[in-house]
Amino acid sequence: MPTRLMLLLLALGLPRTVLADLGLVPPESGLLYYVLALAPFAAWLLVATVRQSRRPFLDFLVLGILYGLSLVVVHQLLWDAAAGYGRNTPAGTAEFAYRAYTSEIAMAIGLGTGLVAALAAVGARAWRNARAGRAQR
Repeated sequence: MPTRLMLLLLALGLPRTVLADLGLVPPESGLLYYVLALAPFAAWLLVATVRQSRRPFLDFLVLGILYGLSLVVVHQLLWDAAAGYGRNTPAGTAEFAYRAYTSEIAMAIGLGTGLVAALAAVGARAWRNARAGRAQR
C-alpha cells in the first residue's frame, strides 16, 4: 500500500480520538461521535475490498499497528486534558499501571482493526482471483 494512502487511512481515525480525549465529543454522545468512530473503519474496509494489493494482509496489519500506536500517542499526550484518562488517576505507580493498561488496550484496538481489514482484503483478493479464473475458462 502506498505510504500516502496508509497515512490518509491512519489520519481518518485521529479526530474522534482527539475530540473524545478533549471532552468535545464524549464517547457514545450522539450521531457525530458515531460518524467519527465508524467512518474511518468503513473507509478501511472499502479500501481493503476494492484496492488490489500484492500483500493485503501485511498492508492492513501494519496499518492496524500504526493506528494502535497513534492511539497510544494521542492518549498519552492528552492524558491530563479535560476528559483525558488522567483526570481521576492516582499518582505514582498506579498512574504508570493505568497508562500502561490504556496503551495495551489502544494497541489491541489497532491490531484488531487491522486484522479485520486484513482478512477482508485477503477475502476480496481471493474472490477477485476466483472470478478471474472462471472468466478465463
